[in-house]
Amino acid sequence: MLGRRCHRVIVPSLMAASVLALVASAPADAHAPKIKKPGAPTGVTAIQVSGDVDVSWTPPSSDGGSPITGYRVTTSHGGKSCTTGGALACTVTGLTAGRVYTVRVRAANVKGEGPRSLPIQVLLLPTISWVDQFPYSGGPVTLTLTHSTSSPVRVDFTTSDGPNFALRWGEWIGAASSFSPSSGTVTFAPGQTTATILFTVNPTNVSGCSPFFPPQNCWPSATVTLVNPANAVLGPTPYTTLAFS
Repeated sequence: MLGRRCHRVIVPSLMAASVLALVASAPADAHAPKIKKPGAPTGVTAIQVSGDVDVSWTPPSSDGGSPITGYRVTTSHGGKSCTTGGALACTVTGLTAGRVYTVRVRAANVKGEGPRSLPIQVLLLPTISWVDQFPYSGGPVTLTLTHSTSSPVRVDFTTSDGPNFALRWGEWIGAASSFSPSSGTVTFAPGQTTATILFTVNPTNVSGCSPFFPPQNCWPSATVTLVNPANAVLGPTPYTTLAFS
């Protein structure tokens, strides 16, 4: 009895063509993620520094599938703004003292800006500044506010030894103990924009004068520093030097 032999014929070219046809029929971007605009930044804070507002925030929970390219901070009342290329803080300038501003932040990626953050409000308080007091002749020391308010403004002050510096005919020696008072509080009443500190001076308390100058050509100097403002902020230089002459 003769046995039957079966032969299987495999046609690789036909199988490959079928696979290619299936691959070609699938969309090219079937698995590519869809890029969206980023979410809203969170944790926004706004702190007044002199007449400006420093704003900071944390990144949104979603960047939309594409890296964040920058942030923009906007404010109400005139639309003052600041931008960054990715940093999480910037400073808004040119604001008007005494106004309440609403601050919002938006993030951007290649698709554009996303939604605004939750609004926060900041009241631009008046700024306390010194009137130049050098040289000092024993009169009052004057402070000013950028604008009046309906609430009292208070600020404390302290004194410390001032700088030592000499001229051809005399010298000043840091001696805060020659000035009285050594500390205290200045109060601006509602509507008031100037206030003064009256110091008395006892030059005979000065010690450490140079032997190159007679004692009568040696004067005390002190540095007066403002601290702990209430209902106001300090100017960019919260201290001044008193040099008795």
